[in-house]
Amino acid sequence: MSDNALIHAIKLRDGADTGRHAATESKDGPIWLHFNVAGPNAKAEIKAAAPYIDDVMIDALCATDTRPRVEEFENEYLVILRGINLNPEEDPEDMVSLRIWSDGSHVISAQRRSVFAARKLAAKLKAEETPASSSEVIVALTVNIIDNMAAPIAEIMEEIDELELEMIDGGKTEHRTALADLRHKVLLLRRYFNPLRAAVGVLKELAATWLGEKYTKRLRNAHDDLTRHLEDLDTARDRLQFQQEELVTVLSDRLNRNMYTLSIVAAIFLPLGFLTGLFGINVGGMPGVEDTTAFWWVCGGCAAIAGVLALFFRRSGWF
Repeated sequence: MSDNALIHAIKLRDGADTGRHAATESKDGPIWLHFNVAGPNAKAEIKAAAPYIDDVMIDALCATDTRPRVEEFENEYLVILRGINLNPEEDPEDMVSLRIWSDGSHVISAQRRSVFAARKLAAKLKAEETPASSSEVIVALTVNIIDNMAAPIAEIMEEIDELELEMIDGGKTEHRTALADLRHKVLLLRRYFNPLRAAVGVLKELAATWLGEKYTKRLRNAHDDLTRHLEDLDTARDRLQFQQEELVTVLSDRLNRNMYTLSIVAAIFLPLGFLTGLFGINVGGMPGVEDTTAFWWVCGGCAAIAGVLALFFRRSGWF
């Protein structure tokens, strides 16, 4: 990323289709400005490029930490969204933030890390000959962010399926790590999906007067898709919880069987250990000391005792 905070500037057509007129005037006309606000001079560059936006909105666009929400300020709107991180070598659940300001004509968006939804829309608009309106930009950014969630969530569901198939053959200790990683991913995604759904719901309600019926329908469909993604995550969370309980049960049963086996072995060898210890004391008067066959008698006696104990445990249903 270059030191220049402005990533791209794309001219828009008059936003009359929104049902509102711009609250501000720009000598360049309607425009979409997209900034990287991770640098120290981002606020100054936004102010220089868009003098019609006030400092409060600039602070909101450049905030370090954000939560999905939609706010209305008379003829101005602030939309903050969260999207899955699709940047190379980064975790999808480490979600990226996209902040959008609009007055019904101009659109200013900001990011601290690269947002694939904005790159995709910018490439599409640059390739088209007909300029888009501010409504199209805002709705397209929202829809792109939600659409980009489908593939990572499907990948998580596939990982859960594979893990479930592996655990059918027998749970292993290493499955604990895989379960913990998947649960961590799901919980991080759900952390922002609920407020994101609420924000898109508010945007959908405002769309009827701000963006028009055409874009209201697109937002309604996007909201339904987001609801389905959240339901998939809820299902994934429940499945992982069930698998976790199953794994704990399998490992506990395995441990109990091992302890049970050791208990039987100990019960059999306890009298044998007592017998061999008794004959191992080095004092006078021990029977069979002078008899060359005494050792074999003791071994035979131990084997007989072990056999009788094993038969007793077997008939008692211990094994």
